[in-house]
Amino acid sequence: MTVRDWIREATERFASAGFESPRLEADMLAAHTLGVERVWLVTHPEAEFPELAGETLVQRRLRHEPLAYILGWREFYGRRFLVRPGVLIPRQDTETLIEAALPYCHSRSVLDIGTGSGCIAITLALESSASVTAVDLSDVALDVARQNAVELGAHLEIVRSDLFERLGGRMFDLIVSNPPYIADSEKLMPDVVDYEPLIALFSGPTGLEVYERIASESGAYLNPGGLVLVEIGYTQAGAVSELFKREGWVHEETIKDMSGNDRVMRFSRAS
Repeated sequence: MTVRDWIREATERFASAGFESPRLEADMLAAHTLGVERVWLVTHPEAEFPELAGETLVQRRLRHEPLAYILGWREFYGRRFLVRPGVLIPRQDTETLIEAALPYCHSRSVLDIGTGSGCIAITLALESSASVTAVDLSDVALDVARQNAVELGAHLEIVRSDLFERLGGRMFDLIVSNPPYIADSEKLMPDVVDYEPLIALFSGPTGLEVYERIASESGAYLNPGGLVLVEIGYTQAGAVSELFKREGWVHEETIKDMSGNDRVMRFSRAS
């Protein structure tokens, strides 16, 4: 079977399964199978394709295993971040948090809570002159974050900690977080709930539990004039704003993602 024929067949199968981008996924799996970049597929459509190896990957995807886990990476802010089962896959929506944070990063101390793959912390370290610390409770996530830091040449501190638990009396100018914000009762696609780490997705009955901790604990670790930026679910702006206000924070701005949904909130400490 040729590369062209395999891609056509895989595209049809993914389309029949209801996948959103069947041709793109077929291209990416073909390139991964052959160990080439996608542009090679265009210039070598008649090349022989290893059907058995390709079929193994197609079957994994048809069982709704996330494409990023099959490939072993996901692109975020123009860079490839390694991912594997047990680590939350970076989302494009989270790039909104990067854009919101960068103006406040230069020559500042930054803390990323719940770093996962390290995509937020590493991107901020590479895109600014900030001194970045990243924390997470998952050993798997911390291992992947460290691998990504080495692969991408980022210099930052990575610490195993449940929020601020192991940070002692350290102080920061900016605290950022994409915390678990899904309520336990919420239904998710099988690609997500059957494969990605639930601890990085679900926070409890309301979906607000981690925000409550960030709002109540961050003040003790923030320098005067410091800020907190958090990613939110698109329906949560009102509830998150209220719980931060109860803890003495000022809601400065809600920033929308590229789809026009509320995605990032910025808070400062009431003077």
